[in-house]
Amino acid sequence: MTMEDDALLASTKTPRRPRWPGTAVAVGSLVVAGAGLFASTELHGIPSLHATAQAAQAPVGATIALADDAPPATARLLLAAPVSASTLPKGSPFLGAFKGSPENRLIGIYRAIGQQQTDVAIDAAASLTHDVPSFRLAQLVYADLLSARMGKVAGFGAAQAASAADPAVLAQVDELRDEAVQRLHALEERPPANQVPAEFIVLPKAIHHAIAVDTSRSRLYLFENGPQGVRLVSDHYVSVGKQGVDKTVEGDQRTPLGVYFVSDRVGQGSLGEEFGAGAMQLNYPNLFDKLHGRTGSGIYVHGVPFNTYSRPPKDSDGCVTLANDELVMLMNTVPIHDTPVIITRSIHWVSDNATQVHRAEILDAVNHWQSVRASDDVAALNAFYEPGAAPATPAAPPAPPPQPTVVMVHGKRRVIPPPAVAPKDPISFDNLSVMTWSDEKETMVVTFNERGTRTHRETMLRQYWERDAANWKIVAEGTVR
Repeated sequence: MTMEDDALLASTKTPRRPRWPGTAVAVGSLVVAGAGLFASTELHGIPSLHATAQAAQAPVGATIALADDAPPATARLLLAAPVSASTLPKGSPFLGAFKGSPENRLIGIYRAIGQQQTDVAIDAAASLTHDVPSFRLAQLVYADLLSARMGKVAGFGAAQAASAADPAVLAQVDELRDEAVQRLHALEERPPANQVPAEFIVLPKAIHHAIAVDTSRSRLYLFENGPQGVRLVSDHYVSVGKQGVDKTVEGDQRTPLGVYFVSDRVGQGSLGEEFGAGAMQLNYPNLFDKLHGRTGSGIYVHGVPFNTYSRPPKDSDGCVTLANDELVMLMNTVPIHDTPVIITRSIHWVSDNATQVHRAEILDAVNHWQSVRASDDVAALNAFYEPGAAPATPAAPPAPPPQPTVVMVHGKRRVIPPPAVAPKDPISFDNLSVMTWSDEKETMVVTFNERGTRTHRETMLRQYWERDAANWKIVAEGTVR
C-alpha cells in the first residue's frame, strides 16, 4: 500500500475522540493537589476545589463529563493539534489559561475544567509546567489531569496509596492543597470595587504606594496613591510564618501583626539562598512592639528559593514570602523607605465615604497636638502622653542656641553678641501619614515632618497613639531620621 493509499484510507475513517474511562467522572472540579478529595464552590462561575477531608462528604456538585458524553462539536480529534493561545478564537474565555502570570494561568485552567474543556485544560497545564517548571502546584494539576485521562483518578487510586505510604509525600500534598485553596479563596472573594483597607486613614503625596497583607487569605495587596486617591493595582499569593501570625518573641516562627514601613532593600544573594531574588526589610520591632515586650529581628518581604515557584501558606520563619518575579516587581515599584506595610489577620474593606467621620476624629487629635507643639507649651503638650511616654525634649530636638555674629567694620573684626532671648523658630508640619490598627486597644500610627521655619531644621517623627475610652494618648514616640 502506498503512502497515498494510507492518506486516503485515513481520510475516510471516522475520527476517533480520546476516550476517558468511567473512573474519570468526579464530583466538582479536578483536585489540584493529588489527594483526590473533591468539592464544589463558585469562583465567578468557576467550580473550584476545596480539597479538605470534610469535602469528601460534601454534597454532589458539578461533574466532569466523559469525552464520549460531550457533544461531538466540542470533542477533539485524536490527532488534532494541541490547543494554544494562537489556536483559540479571539475573545475566548480560555485565553487566560495560556497568557499572563502563572497564577492567572492556573485559574484559567480551573475555568477550563469547570466548563468541561478538559483538552484545553490539559494543554494549558502542559504549557504552564513547561514555562514554569518549578511551579509545583501546576505540576500536580497537570499530573491529576493526565491521571484522570488514564483512568487513575488521583485520590481514589495509586496517588492516594502512595501518599498514605509515605508521610513526607502526604505532608507535601497537604501543603499544596492548602496553597490551592488559599489562591482560589482569595480570588473568589475579590476586594469590593473602589474600596480600600479601613486602616488607611491618610497617605501624603510623598508616599506613592502602600501594601496590605491579609494573612487569612495568604494575600498581599499593592496600592497606588495618586491624584485620584488610593487604588488597588495588584495582589499576590504569599506565605507567612510556620506557626501563623502575631509574633511576640525571637524564633517563634510567627509573622508580626501591625503597621510597619519598608526600611531597606536587599539585593539577590546578600541574605542567603532561601531569600530568592531579594528582600525588603520591615522596621520590626518598632517602638510599639518594644513597648509591649516583643522581640526578634530580620522580618522581610522576600522571595523564594529558585528551585521552587512558591511556598505553602505557612512556611516561613516569620517573614512574608512571594514568588521571585512578583517580589522583583514590588522592589522595582515601591521606594526604599517609608512605604507602609500593614499586616493583619483580615483586611476590612471600606469606601472612602464610610471613613470620613472616623478620619475627622483622628485628624482632630493629631492637629490639636501639632498646634500645642507649635506653641511651645510643654505642660499642655505633656497632657497628650501616657505617663512616662513624653520625651524629655518634646517631639523634635530644639533649635540650636543662637551664636554670636561676626562682622567687619572699617576693616576691623567685630563680634556682636547673641540676643539674650533667642528668637522663636516657628514650626510647621507636612507629609502627614496616619494608619490605624486594632491591637489590645485601637491604635494609630502617625508620621510627619516637623520643620523649623527660621533654622530650616527638619525632623521626621513617628508617634503611636492608643485610644483610652474616648481619648487618644501617645504611648510611644521617636524620630525616624
